[in-house]
Amino acid sequence: MTATPSNRLEAIRIAVPGDAVPDTATLLDRAASDEVFVWEQPAAQTSVVGIGIARHFSVSGCDRFAEAEAAARELFAELAVHGDAAPPDGGPLLVGGFAFGQERAPGTAWRGFPPGRLVLPRILVARRGDRAWVTFAGPSGGRAARERELRNLLGGPVPTTAAAPGAAPKPAPRFFASADGPHAHFHALVENALAAIRRGEFEKVVVARSVRLHHSDAFREADVVDRLRRTYPSSTTFAVVRCGGGAFVGATPERLVRLHAGLVEAAAVAGSAPRGRNPEEDARLARALRESKKEQAEHAIVVRGVREALAGVCTALRSPESPRLQKLESIQHLETPVRGVLRGEHSVLRLVERLHPTPAVGGAPSAAALAWIARHEGLERGWYAGPVGWIDATGDGEFAVALRCALLRNREARLFAGAGIVDGSEPEAELNETRLKFRAFLGPLLEI
Repeated sequence: MTATPSNRLEAIRIAVPGDAVPDTATLLDRAASDEVFVWEQPAAQTSVVGIGIARHFSVSGCDRFAEAEAAARELFAELAVHGDAAPPDGGPLLVGGFAFGQERAPGTAWRGFPPGRLVLPRILVARRGDRAWVTFAGPSGGRAARERELRNLLGGPVPTTAAAPGAAPKPAPRFFASADGPHAHFHALVENALAAIRRGEFEKVVVARSVRLHHSDAFREADVVDRLRRTYPSSTTFAVVRCGGGAFVGATPERLVRLHAGLVEAAAVAGSAPRGRNPEEDARLARALRESKKEQAEHAIVVRGVREALAGVCTALRSPESPRLQKLESIQHLETPVRGVLRGEHSVLRLVERLHPTPAVGGAPSAAALAWIARHEGLERGWYAGPVGWIDATGDGEFAVALRCALLRNREARLFAGAGIVDGSEPEAELNETRLKFRAFLGPLLEI
C-alpha cells in the first residue's frame, strides 16, 4: 500500500440549500484542472462530487480490500470534523474504486488506475434532494482560503470552449470505431468456454471484449457525464477523472452492495434483452426474457453466488423467489434484490471483498472461471467490472459494478461489454448481447 505523508487533517462541513449548488456538469467544468470523482443517482436525487485530493492511498494484491479498510479506518480516526450537522453520507467520504483484478502494475491503457485507490477529496459536494453539504478537507487552519474556494465553487465562472467572435466554426465532429478483435475470435472464445463447461470446469464464465471510438476532437468529461445522467436517470452515473491521466466514466445499472445502519442491500443482475420499439414489442421481449431457460439458469447462478457471499456475515437474508424486470432506457435485465442484516463489525469494504467479483461479471465457481478468463480472454479489463463507490466514517457506504462504461483519453474512448456463458449459450447470440450493451453507451457518446 502506498499513501501520502501524514499531516493532521481537518474537515469543515457547511450546509447549503440544494439549489445553491451547481449541477454535476458545471462542477466538473469548474474543476477542469483537478482530479474529480462523480457519483450520481438522478432518479433518487442524490449525488456526490469530490474535487481535488486531501489524502489518498493505493492498494494491490490479494489483501487489497482489507488494506483499504484498515487505511480508511486510520484516516477517519485522524480526521477532525467541524461545522454543520449532516447525515453520515453527507461527508467527509473516501471515494474511488478498484480494478477487476488484483494485478500490481496496470498496463499502459490503464495507467493512473491502480488495483485499488481511494481519495479523501479536498472538496466534497453531497446533495440529497433539496439539501446539500460542502465539506473541505486538508491540513488544519486556512479557513479563509476555504471560504474563498467555496465562493468560487458556488458562483465562479464556468470555463467555456466557445469560439472567439469572428473565429471560423469548428467542423462537424467525426467518429471512427474499431473492435479489439474479429467476430470470429469472440465466437471461438465462446465455443472454448462452452467446451470447458461441458467438461465440468465451471457452470458459468463471463467473456468480455472492447471497442475503441476515436473522436475528431477530445472528449469532454463534463459532456459525457451530463449526457449519461440524462439518458439513464435510473442508473448510477460515475466518473473517476485523473488530472492529466484520463477518465473512467459510466452509467451502471448494477449495485454491488450498500451498507447503511446495519442493513445490507445487494443485487443480482443477469440476463439481458433489448427494449421494444413499441409497448407490444417491449412486452413480447420481456416475456421471452422471463421465460428463457438459459437466461433463468444464468440468473439463478448469480443469485446463489450473491447469497452465499453474504450468508456468513448477514442474518435475515432474503430475496424474492422470482426475478423482476429492470427496465432501462435501451435494455432490460433480470434483477433480484438481496437484503440482510449485518452480523458483527464489518465495513462496506469487507462486503465488497466477499462479493467481488460476482458471477455476473466473473463466473461460477469463481476461482475456476477467473483462471479461465486470465488464460483465454486476452483483454486488459482494468477497472471495467470492478467496484466503484464511497465509504464514510462509520464504515457504511455504497459500491456499484462498473458496467456500461468507457475509459476516456483525449480523443479516444475505449468501451467494454461482456456476456455470461452458460450451457445453452450460442456464440452469435452472445456477440449480439455485447453489441446491445455497447449501443447503450455509444448513443450518449455519439450525440455529444
